Parts: sequence; structure tokens; C-alpha cells
Amino acid sequence: MLEQFKGFIGYTDEEFKRLWEKAVIVVDTNVLLNFYKYTSKESTKSLLDILKILKEENRLWIPHQVALEYFFNYETNMFKQHEGYNLLGSELKKLKEDAKKSLRTVQSEHPYIVTDNFQFYIEDIEKSNDKLQEQLDKEIANLPYSKETQDELLLLLDGVIGDPYTQDMINAIEKDGLERYVHNVPPGFKDKDKNSMKDYRTYGDIRYQQKYGDLIVWNQMLDRAKREENPTSIIFITEEKKEDWWEKESGKIKRPQPQLIQEFINKTNQLFYMYRTENFVQYAKEYLGADITDEEVENVTKDVEQIRRAEESSNSDLENEYQATINRNEQKEKLRNLNINKLMEYLSQEELDTFRKRIDMAFSINTHPNSANAKYNHAIEWAIKLALNKLENQLRQLLGQIAIKDYDKVQSYLPLLDSFPENSVEKGLLLLEYIEEIENALHKIDINENFPF
Repeated sequence: MLEQFKGFIGYTDEEFKRLWEKAVIVVDTNVLLNFYKYTSKESTKSLLDILKILKEENRLWIPHQVALEYFFNYETNMFKQHEGYNLLGSELKKLKEDAKKSLRTVQSEHPYIVTDNFQFYIEDIEKSNDKLQEQLDKEIANLPYSKETQDELLLLLDGVIGDPYTQDMINAIEKDGLERYVHNVPPGFKDKDKNSMKDYRTYGDIRYQQKYGDLIVWNQMLDRAKREENPTSIIFITEEKKEDWWEKESGKIKRPQPQLIQEFINKTNQLFYMYRTENFVQYAKEYLGADITDEEVENVTKDVEQIRRAEESSNSDLENEYQATINRNEQKEKLRNLNINKLMEYLSQEELDTFRKRIDMAFSINTHPNSANAKYNHAIEWAIKLALNKLENQLRQLLGQIAIKDYDKVQSYLPLLDSFPENSVEKGLLLLEYIEEIENALHKIDINENFPF
């Protein structure tokens, strides 16, 4: 009778031991994508080595839906580490321009103050910027190589991906999901009201609504567990944090959703359990005898926690902002008509190289046509955000130049400086627009000065 309450009372030590000895390990999409976000080569190697051994022992399996989501998303995650360091450098280097602006403002409003005596502050920042660049170069050099990570993951996935469902099977799951989500039956119900999850994805012969993605993964794990020729228990490694996968207490994860464990046992007569990445690595060391040191476990833990903090603070908001932004007709039109060559003038050589790679991948043979434009726009937005500081500096310089030549003209631009939108992409597009407009105005003034007839 107590078997009907395993989700609550948990497994015995013997059951856990048997689970780790026999279970097939299933890795979620978010765990695979995190390989591109680790900042240490040791973390990448530690986890990858464990998964390679499991594959050799025929204990690694990837649901088709997990693999499909990975291939839909991996290209936009390949340069996450480089993007992060480039953005950090760009933001910190703004301090120099902000300091210069402060000195100019004070000098203008209080001309009796000798601001030259504070020039040392600018010089100190310049020295710090040199040191900053050295550290950034060092950190970037120590990052895992994205292309190498991609190749390693392709080798890992080869031969361990399950079969896809037919469209009829997906339709049945979505119909079942509609009823499950009404009653908050896990997994996946936390996605039911997200606007970004209401869209459909199409690939090959199948089409599915994204809010049912977790439920499709769940059904594929159930089917794998009760396969007639090789039934198995399953350990699921995921970075999911929502309440439709985990039971929480005071906002912290307490244990896997009891309902999931019970449904799995009832439908497959097998055991099921879940771990997040660092706990899996720790238990793999204990139960699987994985050749991994305590220091390596600690490195994985630090990297994963850093990724989580970053994504908790920005990922959902940025994704919502991104989706809302590219769907605005006005901004889509501006992105379409943007002078790309002009934008590229404000990127460093390293940023240019990454930008070109992202554009190439947006229209590569492996990119689904439905996502090509979105990836292209995302690459443009990424470049605009990186160039923002340089665009602001260029606008200031141009305004100074036109103020000397046409004081009345510059007055028309001054009110605009206080009305820039907070959205960095919209701001960047306006800056590029004003820069081109002022450059054209300066060019006309030069022509009139040289040919006053």
C-alpha cells in the first residue's frame, strides 16, 4: 500500500543504490546548452567525461524532444561567455566617458573651479582600463572553445537520441496536456500562460506548441522506461527550477515533484528521480566511481550557480523584451533598413568576428527558415548593445562639431538627448539614425563653405 505514496516518503537506501546502479541517465536541453556557458574548461571536461562513460556503458539516453530543442537553441548560446566578457568590458569602460562628462559639466556650470587638477582621475581610469583589457583577454583565453564544445556534444549525442513522435502522438499529448494544465498536473503547467510558449515550432514532419514541450519530454521518458525489450528506471538531469518539476519550500527546491515520481512508478513500474547538475556530479562521484576530484565538483558547482544567478536576474526579462521588440513593426522595419556597415564601424575586431559568425549561422544550411530572421535580428540587436557606448560618444563629438558650424542646427538636437528610450536596442537605432543625419548635415555645410554659390 505504501508504494502508492513513494512520491512523498521517498526511496530507501537500497532503492537509491539500485537506481544508480541500473538507471538510464537522461540529460535535459538546458544542461546541454549550459556547456556553452561554463567559464572554466575544467567544468566542461568534468561533466562531459561522466556523460561519455555513461554512453560507453549504454546508460545515456536523450529524448528526441530534448535533442530537437537543443538544435533549435544551441547556435544562440555558443558565444554566451564571449558576449558576457565583451559586455562587461564595454560597461566598465563607460566609466572613463562618464568621468569626462562630469568634469565638462562642472567646468561649464562652475567655470571658477579648476577641473584640470582632477585630470588624474581620468588618467587613473585609463590605466585601470589597460589592466581591465589584460584581464579580459586572459579570461577569454581560458574559456572553453565553443566550436570544440559543439563537436564534442555532437559526438556525445550521436547514437543515443530516441525516435521522434508522430504528429498523431503529439496531437494526443497536447490534448491530454490541455486537461492536465487546467488542474496544474506536472510537468509543464507553469508554461501555460507564457506568451513566448504559445508559439508553434515545426520541424520535419511534426508541429508542436512550445508550452507542451516539457510534457512531450515526460511522455518520451515514460515510454523509454517501459520499453518491452529493455525496461529501465530513469535519472533525469535538469536545470529546470519551476514548481511543475520540483516541490519547493520557502522558495528553495526541496525534492522532485512527488506527483511525477508517483506517476512514473504507476505507469512504468520503474523508479524515477531528478537531480540538478552539481548534485548529479557529486553523486556520480559517490555511486558511479567517477574519476573526479572534490575541487572539480566545486568548480562545476561554482559555474552552475553563476549561470543560474545570471539567468534568474535577466534571462526571462530579456527574452520577453526580445520577443516584444522584434515583433514591433516599426522596429522590425528599422532593423531591416539598418546600415549594417555603419554599425560595424563601432565594433572591435573581436566583436566583428563574433558578429559575422552569428550572421553566418542565422542563414546556415542547418538553420530552420522559420528561425533564420529571428536569429538575424538577434545578432543585430547584440551588436547594437555592444556598440552603444561608442555610438553615444560619436553623437557627442558630432554635436560639438555642428555647434561650431551651425549653432541653430544643434539646438534642434539637444531636446532629443533627454528623450532616448530605455530599451538599449531602440536607443542604439536612434543613435545611428541621428549620427547619419548629423554627418550628412556637416557634409552639406562643408560643401556650402567650399562652394558658396
